[in-house]
Amino acid sequence: MVANGWWGFDEGPHWSPDGKGLYIGSSSPGGTTLLYVDLNGHASPVWVQKGNFQTWGVPSPDGRYLAILGWTANGNVWMIENF
Repeated sequence: MVANGWWGFDEGPHWSPDGKGLYIGSSSPGGTTLLYVDLNGHASPVWVQKGNFQTWGVPSPDGRYLAILGWTANGNVWMIENF
């Protein structure tokens, strides 16, 4: 798949209900972006999450809703000396 200016695609793609484009996630070191890509390869960001490493979007059959995968992860490190 070719989308102008984007790379590192995640799961998918998922067709838009009207068949005129695709929803696909693009990962980068800073986060992930859900894109709508038309049939000519023009990509438009739909949703951005910093710090995430994967996303995808699945539209409802009527095109009114879009289910988006997104999550966050937190970590905490404690150092105990002379334990």
